[in-house]
Amino acid sequence: MDRIDADHEKVPLLNRVGFTPDQGRKPPSRISIEPMVFLHSLGWSLSEVMLTDHIVYQTCVFKLGSAEEVCSQLHSDDNATASMVLEQVVQPYAASVSMAIVLLTSVVPAVAALFFGPWSERFGRKPVIAIASIGYLLTYLLVSLMSFLSTYFTLTPWIYVAAHVPVSILGGFSVFNAGIYSFMNDITNDDNRTVRMGILQAFTMLGVLSGLLISSWSADIISTATSFLISAVLQFLSLLNLAFMTNESVPVDQTVTVRQKIAAIFNFELVKDMSRTLVKVRPNNGRTIMWLLIAVGGMVEFAIAGRVLFFLYTRRQFGWDVEMYSLWLSSELAIIMFGNFFGIFLMRKLFKMSDLGLLTLSTINHLGDYLIKGSARQGWQLFLTTFMSPFKGIDGAASRSILSTIMPDGEVGKTYSLDLSIKAVTPLVSVFLFTYVYNSTTESAPYAYLFLTSGVFAVNLVIITIIRLLLKTPQEEDVDSK
Repeated sequence: MDRIDADHEKVPLLNRVGFTPDQGRKPPSRISIEPMVFLHSLGWSLSEVMLTDHIVYQTCVFKLGSAEEVCSQLHSDDNATASMVLEQVVQPYAASVSMAIVLLTSVVPAVAALFFGPWSERFGRKPVIAIASIGYLLTYLLVSLMSFLSTYFTLTPWIYVAAHVPVSILGGFSVFNAGIYSFMNDITNDDNRTVRMGILQAFTMLGVLSGLLISSWSADIISTATSFLISAVLQFLSLLNLAFMTNESVPVDQTVTVRQKIAAIFNFELVKDMSRTLVKVRPNNGRTIMWLLIAVGGMVEFAIAGRVLFFLYTRRQFGWDVEMYSLWLSSELAIIMFGNFFGIFLMRKLFKMSDLGLLTLSTINHLGDYLIKGSARQGWQLFLTTFMSPFKGIDGAASRSILSTIMPDGEVGKTYSLDLSIKAVTPLVSVFLFTYVYNSTTESAPYAYLFLTSGVFAVNLVIITIIRLLLKTPQEEDVDSK
């Protein structure tokens, strides 16, 4: 393996006491990619919960034949017993379909990110973001079509898994986020990066929150087909914003043809170069810290992979419908958005909290949140835990900021790609685990998987403690050497 000397690599976080922001090489930039991300998130959230609810209904119709009159009793206030019996019949099957969608849109994009991440270092961030966005656009159009056809024909709910193939093969979440966070790293410096990434994440939450609020009152007005068609339109608008309102963040060789750029996507040398970058021995425990930070992010994704089940859980445990769930999720995202907009700024500027401190605070919030969720026996308690854990959404901004400060500028995009790829493949294990636990305990203790989730964040606290010790070690040695 190649060894990197401290003289050849800028690792400011490892070389300064206190881990406070220093002056970077890049000037602060104004809001640029955030409006596009807002439109993207708005389109995604507008119909996501409705799709889960529609899959439950479509599963009922498929398993019971053309029994629309029977399946209409789902969430019936007039016949709660019949509604509960139907839920017991269709939920395990619907959960399997939902988990299949999660798997498809996680594993394939994870592989794609390994190619697109290094590619974007040479040919630009905007094309990568656009490719992933086109995948979402095509999927929304297909789901809209399938939902429309289901009103005339009895279709298997697995057809919605097939509709997610475009977003999967074009990169999905992994490639989209690798592009936007690499873009954000390009246009920020060490002094403002954490705040700007927090603002970017807050714009994401704002889009999701807006979509959920709209869907909560429009669920009884517009169909799933119409909802996804609107999502497709919003995705198209986000692409227009990217194309005409956003400047490229890296220098691109204009002499390279489109054909050469496409061919370069499948260049395995780029992947090999990324692999060499990620296994290099770095000074001051840099490589170990990098992998531990990536592990923390992977564990977060592992833990929250069961979020699709939470809607099914609230349906069964508290009798919530789409409107009630959307109301709760809207309050959850509003609090997280507040934490990203103001929490990071206040903690960094007023209390001088380091990025690692923010990561620790977020993990503690996650841990307490899932413990309370698992212990909740009334719906209002879910709203309580939401207001008690406002900082659980700042872990992404904090960990990416630490990674960007540890790694040289030319390697940040590659690191983000690997980070997001690992986050994408963790559902391979966790979705099966959480679905198995949930289906096995539906009758006795459907909240069991929530306590399992809290245990994952307890493990993350241990990993973060190790990172803190590794960061202090070279400083103590430097002090001793003096």
